[in-house]
Amino acid sequence: MTRRRIAALVVAAALLGAACGGDGRARDGADAGATEPSADDWIARTDSDALFSVDCGFSHRASDDPIVWPGAPGRSHGHEFFGSGETDAHSTGEALIGTATSCREPGDTAAYWVPTLSVDGVPVDPGGLRAYYRAAVGVDVRDVAAPPLGLAMISGDPSGGTVGHDHGDAPETTSEVGTPVDDAPADEPGVERRDGGSGAEGHDHVAAGGVDAVDAGWGCGMRPRRVVATPPTDCVRRSPLTLHLRFPDCWDGERLDSEDHRSHVARSVDGACPATHPVLMTQVQLTVWWPVFGAAAARVELSSGPVEGAHGDFLNGWDPDVLAHEVELCVHAKANCTVG
Repeated sequence: MTRRRIAALVVAAALLGAACGGDGRARDGADAGATEPSADDWIARTDSDALFSVDCGFSHRASDDPIVWPGAPGRSHGHEFFGSGETDAHSTGEALIGTATSCREPGDTAAYWVPTLSVDGVPVDPGGLRAYYRAAVGVDVRDVAAPPLGLAMISGDPSGGTVGHDHGDAPETTSEVGTPVDDAPADEPGVERRDGGSGAEGHDHVAAGGVDAVDAGWGCGMRPRRVVATPPTDCVRRSPLTLHLRFPDCWDGERLDSEDHRSHVARSVDGACPATHPVLMTQVQLTVWWPVFGAAAARVELSSGPVEGAHGDFLNGWDPDVLAHEVELCVHAKANCTVG
């Protein structure tokens, strides 16, 4: 039995067990009504309550974009692709199902991509991507649906509208590093949590402190203490440069894309979707990392333009049955099924 399944079953048992006796049999009479889990028990209180994650390696680089420039190979700026190895300018969600994937979950044949990152004009291969699928804070986890097949979304503003505050340089250079698995060190100078968070699994910047306006931002390591507008120059070898992206979690229920690639989706507010976008979905969040740290980050360039315009794209090409199973097993059970 996998860790993911064990975690989901433990949490589900804890929630449902309140309505049962010690031997697992349902209590009867008034006592049963008094001990049943309430609606509040199913509300996601933090971004670590109900989620699963998938790690994906770097697949390929191409000047394609099946969302912004569909059917026009080579028309886009350079992108780094993760997930389906078949992603190109002609890709659709349905066409991606069953293709070879760089993700550890074979059923995740979705396409994820970000602009090509260079240091001193030389492209740097990303180390990998971690995709989180979670219940947004404040929502009832039982109401969360899997994103529909073929849904296209963009996170971030290519024109340069990210978030955060810059901080100082540190004398380091670019180098190959292992997969980052931790926060920036506690004694790392100039690094502090934006929200005073505790360091729970997930992204601490997706919690409080005006974070609702955050689509994209740079940090150090997989769980940065803060996210900033430009690549921080105080990342270290064990916590290298990372880009964090958060996508909308409400869908209009009709369009898989829109002319501006944004108006078909929206963000939940206080646990509810707007009436115009009534379908509550898992909130997709991506973390991409590169073997870049120290002063080299000040020399980072993106193929799309200013580093303040960091952004990313998602095209849902998951096997629908596998994705629905993951949502049921982890999100609906209010379980943390993350890796690493």
